[in-house]
Amino acid sequence: MVDLQGARRERRLEMYRARVAERLRTNRAAVEALYQGGTLFSPQGTRAGRALLRAHQLLQRADSLLEQLSGDGVVPAPRLPERIDELYRELDTLLSRSDALSGRHHRAANVARLPGR
Repeated sequence: MVDLQGARRERRLEMYRARVAERLRTNRAAVEALYQGGTLFSPQGTRAGRALLRAHQLLQRADSLLEQLSGDGVVPAPRLPERIDELYRELDTLLSRSDALSGRHHRAANVARLPGR
């Protein structure tokens, strides 16, 4: 017997993990570009660097929420659907805020609202 609900939950977690990992990579590359180009030490570069740092902090928070949702950490995974949905809403908010800080202006698909969940 196949647990479709469990497979959907796992797929949803993997999609969010991929989004967070990709954003962490691009933010790291942006900070490196600011540093290597020397613009990090200009007023505009400093502002951009601070925004990227704040975006990184938000992504770290998102990563800890994913850990909580998966049950991999110290805290067991939530079981109530309301709590799970609340954590995914918070994840979406963190990703949106991170995108805004790091200069991403396009809206990515909201993974929490994919059909068939």
